[in-house]
This record gives sequence, structure tokens and C-alpha cells, in this order.
Amino acid sequence: MNDQHIKKMPAIRLLFLLVCLHHSMVSPLSSLTPGFYSETCPSAESIVREVIHRNIRKDPRSAASVMRLQFHDCFVNGCDGSVLLDDTPTMLGEKNSLSNINSLRSYHVIDEVKEALEMGCPGVVSCADIIVMAARDAVVLSGGPTWEVKLGRKDCLRASKEDANVTMPSHRQNAPNLI
Repeated sequence: MNDQHIKKMPAIRLLFLLVCLHHSMVSPLSSLTPGFYSETCPSAESIVREVIHRNIRKDPRSAASVMRLQFHDCFVNGCDGSVLLDDTPTMLGEKNSLSNINSLRSYHVIDEVKEALEMGCPGVVSCADIIVMAARDAVVLSGGPTWEVKLGRKDCLRASKEDANVTMPSHRQNAPNLI
């Protein structure tokens, strides 16, 4: 393999992952729309943005952590908030899967956003939408581009450690295994 081919591979893989992420976030059967909360919680997006901004000022690494949280949520069974669910006696969640344990951070940031939203709009904004808005705002507040987020996701009531273990690449995998 020549050097040019090797240099292009990360960009190609990134493009592929972004396309996959886009398709997992927007199902053709969904009714996701921009402004989904415009009547039920008009300040939802500004509340999310403010909490994310405050957290990035405190810890700039939280921007990347929130983006990664969204990737891990959407990669396993779609953007449904399942990555936030704790284990129960009848369900092993995604938090302790091989790719997430001691790896994902910033759960507290999403909790803080949810708490702020619950004060103004109790029971309205889904955690799945919070993760997606938070990730978008983390990108924007870090100097990246902005985009319109389609909202209206429903929160999942179950998570699967097994699905996460099978779907997400392990941190132990090397480049040839991932390619």
C-alpha cells in the first residue's frame, strides 16, 4: 500500500461513519421535524445550548465527550437514549458494555440538561433528543458548523449490553480489524 492510500483511508472511514450515523438518526418512517418542541417547550433548544455552553466553559473536554455519547447512542439500535439507561435486575444496559465502560463520560452533562428542561417543561423533551441537540451544540460551540436538528425521538425503555458489545468496536481492536 502506498502512503497516499493510507492517508485517504481515515477520511473515507470517517465519511462512511458519518453517513451511517445520519441514516441511524433519521429513519424514513419517522416523523422527526425541526421545531418539534416549538409549541410544547419553545425554549428547549436554548436551554440545551446554555447548559452545554456552561459545561464546555468548565471543562472543554466535555464537548468531545458529549459528541461521543451521541455516537455511541445512535450506533447501537438508533438514537433512542438507551445509552443513558442504568442496569436493572432484568436488564443489562449499554453503560457497562465493553466499548462504553470506563470510556464514555459526560452523563452528568446530559443529566444537567434534563434537569433544566424538566424545570421549564416537565415530561416533554425526550432524552434521545437531548443527546442529539447537545452533540450538535457541542460541535457548534467548539467552532464547528451548525445544522438543523430534526426532533421528536422517543426514548427507549430498554437497552442491551449484548447489542452494544456486538455492534460497537472494542477499544482493543487494531486498525486492520476495524477496516
